[in-house]
Amino acid sequence: MARPERAAGRPRRFVLPLAALAVTAATMLATTPANAAPTTTSTPGPPTAAATASPAAGGTSSSSTVGTSPEVSTDATGSPEPTDPPVPTSPPATPAPLSFTTAAPTVTGSAKVGGSLTVAAPTWKPTPTTVGYRWYRDGVAIGGAYKTRYTPTVADRGHKLSVGITGSRSGYTTATRTKDVGVVARGDAPRATKNPAVAGITRSGSVLTTSQGSWNASGLTYRYEWSRNGTVVPSMTGRTYRLGYYDVGAKISSRVIVSKNGYADGAARSAATAAISKAAVAFSGDGTFRVGTQVKAGTYYSTTKTSQLCYWARLSSAQGRLDDIRANDLGSGQRLMTISSSDKYVELDDCGSWYPVGSAGPKLANISSDGVYVVGPQISAGTTWRTSAPAGCYWATFSAADGDIESIIANDYRDARATVTVTIPRNAVGFESSGCGTWKKVG
Repeated sequence: MARPERAAGRPRRFVLPLAALAVTAATMLATTPANAAPTTTSTPGPPTAAATASPAAGGTSSSSTVGTSPEVSTDATGSPEPTDPPVPTSPPATPAPLSFTTAAPTVTGSAKVGGSLTVAAPTWKPTPTTVGYRWYRDGVAIGGAYKTRYTPTVADRGHKLSVGITGSRSGYTTATRTKDVGVVARGDAPRATKNPAVAGITRSGSVLTTSQGSWNASGLTYRYEWSRNGTVVPSMTGRTYRLGYYDVGAKISSRVIVSKNGYADGAARSAATAAISKAAVAFSGDGTFRVGTQVKAGTYYSTTKTSQLCYWARLSSAQGRLDDIRANDLGSGQRLMTISSSDKYVELDDCGSWYPVGSAGPKLANISSDGVYVVGPQISAGTTWRTSAPAGCYWATFSAADGDIESIIANDYRDARATVTVTIPRNAVGFESSGCGTWKKVG
């Protein structure tokens, strides 16, 4: 093959490889660590189009970029390699809240209506900056009860009380400790500051009255109890007590019982009276007595013994004729007789002494003896009585005590054992029992 002729200007072709070599060397030096070991550089290959592009052709000279452009990693194709995204910085971790070291509260006082309860805060570590109190009834918060002291009310009686203490402090979990107090009992009984007193004439037929006394509490309700020689008279439950011949020789006292919702009952007793004296006797003895001069018209009761039979008769004259008898009665025990102003005489036999009906009494809870009993002073109208009667029981109710058969409201006779129940009519003035055993008030 013939060797080509050297033409003018051809040496420029040898300059370009040298320039490319310079760029390559500069690039290697720029990307080689300062402490890296020197390496042997092989002969560079042909320059790339970028390396041979002249400024005149609109390219950028590689020498002009050395040391001035940021370093960009490229892959085998010359394209920039992707870089990893920046790793986000995590915020600093918040420390977990701490816990209190706590103890249960201490409660002092009485868990009863009207009592006083106080809760003491326990020692907590560390000391809370805020402390709150709350009282509970059966586990439900009580309105307005958020102080260290609490007074149980009527609404708390029979219910379970508890108290809670809540403590808080920055950096600590809020803590609540509770204490069971127990079931609320009735409050203390009201106490008398002045005992009741009994007033009245201490004679059979008179009426005694008791005061209520004075108490250390308000809003009370009152009940009354009377005693004869220290034994309670069951039928006497009012403020007044009508003295009767059963009371003669005895001493009477009253007892006032007070009640208040949520509290125990209180009671106070009066001093006893002097011994009760007999009522003035209207008349007594056996015989025939003129009405108006020896005996007065009116209603009377006798104190006849049960071992005696008392006979009395109202007469239109004293001639002893059968037709002179206007009305009569025969029986044992207490008797009841009404003398009319139209009667001329009365006949009496084994009846003992007679007293004005107003002195009869007191009210009876049981009737255990034969006799005729006064409705009002001794038996209340409308009450019901019952007895397990033996054979031969006779009973009757009367609208008048005049001995007239027309005055009998109702009566009955049992010739065999039986349970008998009688209600005293409202218009009755007397109730007679003979051979019926003991009557007990049942209504």
